[in-house]
Amino acid sequence: MTLFFYVLRDFIKYVVGTLLLCVFLFLLFDFIHKTTRYIPRYNPETGLLIKYYIYFLPSLIIQALPIASLLASVITMVLLSRTNEITAMRAAGMGPLRVGLPIVIGGLGLCVVAVFLGEYILPRWAERMHYVQEVQIERGSETQIAEGARWVKDENVLYNFRDYDPITNVMTGVRVIETGDNFRPKKSLEARLATYRPESTDWLLEDVKILYFWPKGTLSYTERKDVMPVSIPVEPVKLKKERRYPNELSSAELMDTIRKGAASGVDILSYRVELHTKLAFHLAPFVVCLIGLRFGYRSERTMETARGVLLAVAVGMSYWFFLNAARALAKRGVLPPIPAAWSADVILLAYSLINIWNLQRKRI
Repeated sequence: MTLFFYVLRDFIKYVVGTLLLCVFLFLLFDFIHKTTRYIPRYNPETGLLIKYYIYFLPSLIIQALPIASLLASVITMVLLSRTNEITAMRAAGMGPLRVGLPIVIGGLGLCVVAVFLGEYILPRWAERMHYVQEVQIERGSETQIAEGARWVKDENVLYNFRDYDPITNVMTGVRVIETGDNFRPKKSLEARLATYRPESTDWLLEDVKILYFWPKGTLSYTERKDVMPVSIPVEPVKLKKERRYPNELSSAELMDTIRKGAASGVDILSYRVELHTKLAFHLAPFVVCLIGLRFGYRSERTMETARGVLLAVAVGMSYWFFLNAARALAKRGVLPPIPAAWSADVILLAYSLINIWNLQRKRI
């Protein structure tokens, strides 16, 4: 048990060190890039820039976690091999699986961290980051309406509004069209404005004109009402412009967007791709950490060590290349979302398990 925590401690130490280095480099490159045009153009206050980069941290950490897991596993196993500690463990009767178990547990722990950051921290901090960037730094409008929010479809009912004021929660120019099986209108509501009522979670229409139609679609008769409550399937918070990118949404938000988009007839392919890519990327720290296990059992010569590290980095880089390439093809409709998102994990996991099985079988 002491050896287990000894190896795990080294793995975590190198993970933290690699994370700090990667995040620092990401921040440095982004800041240098912004100094060319962005900062001279908007001349932001120092405090706003600091807030922006603080809220940017979860995104950077999530991107760096697989890199840190890969390099930490390789460095840990190579250094244990170079100092003959693995030789001592093997002499004590420990096989490859027992020696590499701390790395495996550490990789699974990083997956838990990735899930926590990606599902709970990133969605909230990314929203604040974009608010600081687009509203406070770039001085954009705070009350922009979400793209495509003016039309909503719920089964056989269409909802439309001309404009919306997020401060007063009032819609203007509201239309509700109920259609039949042949998509011809059965009933139509036209209201001058609609006010959201949070206590009953519905909208109160004012100055309402109701039109009734015959089965063939011709107008039958009309009536008017001063006020009329209607359950429009639109929440005020969803009407505001979504400043976050799809990969910054939580899995629950992505699934909700997919469900509502499918009901409204909106193209949801990119959201489906991002959902499965997000889930697959949660598993990436565990998958890539397995690459380092094989390099603890090789020759302790410097040349072999260098080859091992370079091969591990090459395999890890191929993972990101393959994942991004498959993601781009899936968004174009060339590949289905699920195979495109998960194929990199499956291929790399199979590669690592085959190597571990060979090591175990040979009892190196």
